[in-house]
Amino acid sequence: MSAGHSPPRQSATYRAIAGCGGTLAAVVVIGFVWVMATLPEPPPPGTTTESQMGPGMERDAGEYARALFDASRDAPLTEARLAAVPVPREGGVEVAGLSREGDVTVVTFSTHARYGRPDDLKETTACYQVELVARLDYPNLKKAPDASCAGRAGKRHRETPGAQPNDSASGASAGTRPSAAARVSRPRIAA
Repeated sequence: MSAGHSPPRQSATYRAIAGCGGTLAAVVVIGFVWVMATLPEPPPPGTTTESQMGPGMERDAGEYARALFDASRDAPLTEARLAAVPVPREGGVEVAGLSREGDVTVVTFSTHARYGRPDDLKETTACYQVELVARLDYPNLKKAPDASCAGRAGKRHRETPGAQPNDSASGASAGTRPSAAARVSRPRIAA
């Protein structure tokens, strides 16, 4: 450009495109800010949901059913023997009933877990029945209606933190860990 000359005029099309582009950019920025402001905040660390507790409670029920099965091999289960059966390390177990009919012993129990924010925990419960049949080599575990456990709950069993009853080195029948084959065989859970 030489001195004294004015720059060429911009066309109306160029101005329209620039104006629309600027407006579009402003709308995108405002939309992004609005979306970020309306997103829910992530839960605090350590927060769990009730649905996350289900598999753990089912695992606890299976472990407890297996412990009941092992205890029933030595002698018939009684209320006193039930109290001595080790409970799963992570959960709570509450025995709701014990009945015997012929060679079948039925134990009704519930498992408990806590969920929610660490400062506002709620408790969830699932009810199970395990049939211990003398001629079978496994416990028959199935979910039971919650009414089966409601109002009949007995003593609540909870592990003390850090206690692991299966770590005893005092003999094969005195709380030692089960063999690999015994750990692989899981109680059958009927739907």
